Amino acid sequence: MLEIKNLNHGFGERVLYKNVNLRINKGDKIGLVGENGSGKTTLINMLNGKLLCDTGDIIWDKKGKVGYLDQFANIDRSQTIYQYLESAFFDLMQTEEEFNKVNETMATASEEELPKLMKQSGELFEELDEHNYYAIPSEINKIASGLGVTAFGLDTKIDTLSGGQRVKLMLVKLLLEKPELIILDEPTNFLDTQHIEWLTKYLQEYKGSFLIVSHDIEFLNKVVNIIWAIDMQNILSYPGNYDKYVKIKEERINQQNKQAEKQQQVEEKLKDYIARNGVRAATAKQAKSREKALEKLQEDKLEIIKESNPPEISFKYKNIDNTHMLVVKNLSVGYDKPLITGISFTLLNGGKMRISGFNGVGKSTLLKTIKGQIEQLSGTININKNVILGYYEQDHKFSNPENTAIEEVAVFYPKMTDKEIRSHLARAGLSTKKQMQPVKSLSGGEQCKIQLCLIMLEPCNLLLLDEPTNHLDIKAKEVLAEAINKFKGGVIFVSHENEFAELINNYKEINLAEFN
Repeated sequence: MLEIKNLNHGFGERVLYKNVNLRINKGDKIGLVGENGSGKTTLINMLNGKLLCDTGDIIWDKKGKVGYLDQFANIDRSQTIYQYLESAFFDLMQTEEEFNKVNETMATASEEELPKLMKQSGELFEELDEHNYYAIPSEINKIASGLGVTAFGLDTKIDTLSGGQRVKLMLVKLLLEKPELIILDEPTNFLDTQHIEWLTKYLQEYKGSFLIVSHDIEFLNKVVNIIWAIDMQNILSYPGNYDKYVKIKEERINQQNKQAEKQQQVEEKLKDYIARNGVRAATAKQAKSREKALEKLQEDKLEIIKESNPPEISFKYKNIDNTHMLVVKNLSVGYDKPLITGISFTLLNGGKMRISGFNGVGKSTLLKTIKGQIEQLSGTININKNVILGYYEQDHKFSNPENTAIEEVAVFYPKMTDKEIRSHLARAGLSTKKQMQPVKSLSGGEQCKIQLCLIMLEPCNLLLLDEPTNHLDIKAKEVLAEAINKFKGGVIFVSHENEFAELINNYKEINLAEFN
C-alpha cells in the first residue's frame, strides 16, 4: 500500500530522518511513537503531501484509497452535521442520481432503447446495493452515536461546534468513507473514555490498514500490531503492540551497549599497543597491522545508546493555612443555558480530584467557571481568599503565535533574563533550538511544555489542569504525574486517560454525567 525508500529529511542543521526504509502492507495496524518534537507530525505531513521530503521516495499504491484526519482542515461550517457526514457518500449519491434519471428515461423510451436502459439501470442498482446505499442513514447514526456526535444534534450547524467537536465530526466522516488506509494523528485527544472504547473496538475489527500517532499506551496496546519508533534519525519497525516494542527495544539497547563496550575495550588495547610499539623496529610491522584494525573498528563503531533526559516538572507551592480551599454548592455552569446543574463538592488542601464525563458534558466549562473566566449560572463557589491558582488550558493560547518560546515567557516575566528563561524552558523539556522557533511551528507536545513552564514559574496552591497529557510523550506524562503527587496543594484535573489517572495518588473522582 505504501513504500518509503531512502527517506532523508531535516530542518537546517537538524536531521530528523536518515535513509529510512519502511512499508505498509494490507492488514498492517501501525502505531507511530516518539518523543515530543522527534518528527511524528512531520512524517504524517510528508505522507499526506503537505510537506516534501529532502530526498527519497514515498510511493503509494494508486488503487488504494487513503483517508487522513486533519485536525486543522477547513470545512464548510454552514452545513449541518448530517449534511457534512452524508457527503462521505458523495460518489454513491451521484450514482443514485444517475439511476433515477435512467429510470425516468425508461418511462418514455422506445422499444429499441428500453433493453439498453434496463441493463444500465440494473448495473447502477447493483452498485448501490453492493455498497448498502439505502442503509446510509443507519450507518451515519451508528458511527456518529459511537463517537458521541449525535449528542450535538445532527441538524446542528457546524459553525456552532467547538474545535474539539469539529475534530470528532471529521473523524466520524473519515470512518464512514472506509478507506483502505487511515492515517490518524492523536485521535483520542478529543474523545472521552466511553468513545475511546468505541473507537478501540471499531479499529480492532477494521479490515483495512491504519497508521496512528498516539501517546496513549493503553489505546495502542489494544489496536496495533506494529510499532514504528522514531529514534536517533531513524524509524525502526517493531512487531507487536507497544508493550512488546518496549521489551524488544530494551533488549536491543542492552545488546548494542554490550557490543559497544566490548569495542571500546578492544579499541583501548589497540591504541595502547600502537603507542608502545609503533616506534620500535622489531614490532613496527605488528603495530601497523593494529593501526589498520583500529581504522576498521572505528569505521564500524557502535555508539552506546543513552536514554534522553525527561523534563523536570515541579510546581512551586505557596503555603495556605486553611484546609478548606474550595467549596462548591448546587453549582450550574454553561453559557446561554446550563450544561450541568447541582454540582457540589469540597476540596481540601492537598486533595486531588479528577473531573470525568463524556465529551461536551462541561468539564472544561467547570474549570473555567472555578477560575472565574466564566460566570456561574447559579449556585456558589467559595474559594479561600489565600488561594493562588495555576491553570493549564486544554486549547493552547499564546499572546502571539509568531513569538519564540523565549519571547512568549518574556511577555509574562519581562524582568527575567534570556539566560534564565532558557534554563526554565530547558527544565520543562524544550531544547535550545526549539526555544528559538515561533511557537506556532512547534509540535503540540512542545507547546504543552511552554504552558507547563509558565505554570511552574509562579508559586500557587491550587492547580486546575485541563487535559494536560494531550500531546505529551510517555516520559513527560510520568514526570507530570509525579509532580502532581509531590505538590502539597490541591489539584483538580481533567483527563481522558485512565492510565495517567492511575498514576495519581488517592484522587477522588467526580463524573459530571451524573449531574447532567
